[in-house]
Amino acid sequence: MKDLNLLYVFEALWRDRSVTLAAENLGVTQGAVSSALKRMRVEYRDKLFVLAGRRMEPTALAAEIAPALLESLNAIRKTSGMLSSFDAAESSRAFTIRTRDVGEVVVLPSLFTRIARAAPDVKLNVVFAPIDETVQGLSTGRIDVALGYLPALERNIHRKVLFKQRYLCLMRRDHPIARQELTQKRFVAQQHLLVEYAGSGHILLERALNEVGARDRIQVRMQQYLAAPHLVLNSDLIWTCPESLVVELCKYFPLVVKPVPLPLGHFEVALYWHDRFHKDPASQWFREQVVDCIDGIGFRP
Repeated sequence: MKDLNLLYVFEALWRDRSVTLAAENLGVTQGAVSSALKRMRVEYRDKLFVLAGRRMEPTALAAEIAPALLESLNAIRKTSGMLSSFDAAESSRAFTIRTRDVGEVVVLPSLFTRIARAAPDVKLNVVFAPIDETVQGLSTGRIDVALGYLPALERNIHRKVLFKQRYLCLMRRDHPIARQELTQKRFVAQQHLLVEYAGSGHILLERALNEVGARDRIQVRMQQYLAAPHLVLNSDLIWTCPESLVVELCKYFPLVVKPVPLPLGHFEVALYWHDRFHKDPASQWFREQVVDCIDGIGFRP
């Protein structure tokens, strides 16, 4: 790409998926962005970004060249020592956070409230992507941060532990063992619901169930959390899940909480971001909002 300005437009379109948002975040007119896109299309003999619904989605060629172009722009910024400033109060940028539905329930309400006060025009996108897509999204800027228990995220990824969690066991109030001590023997004998997803650290929970002989007692397997309480309330299933979600669910569902009689220990919920955006002012601001939000909720570090 011969014109450096086109690199900035490509980056904005890749990140924002919108000519309007790209223009606002670049501080130029929509016409200027459209003109730059036209020039890029001529140079690459490809449309690069096409309208799909309300979003400008990249073509196969754009997706192929994006990592190299964005890395080149990042190198230029490093050598010039210039990082664009970020005024949150005046920004209408959309930040994308990768998390599961448990993160949406536990963190998103407080995070949205905090950001709405500080930057009323800033928007939030929440996505849930497989680990390989998450790594790619973080590296290209399509995803700003990932939140969760994700030990599979390592290479070129920064990590800040936000709080520690333990597992607790949930069941309906009139469950046959609701008023009994939950011994390991009783625990193993129950019908279990397991929320699982490849790449998350929660695979350790399934291993623990297997080790105590409960593998054949897993009656339902799910990839998301929020349908689980409805199954638990209408069955004899018991469900082992993270403490932070237990606290939220018990505000709305008549559930009994018991300690898990397994040596599971604690696990760490962390914030992850790519090294390319470690010093980016906008990324730094957004990460600060997430960290301050967690501090405000009051989870244990």
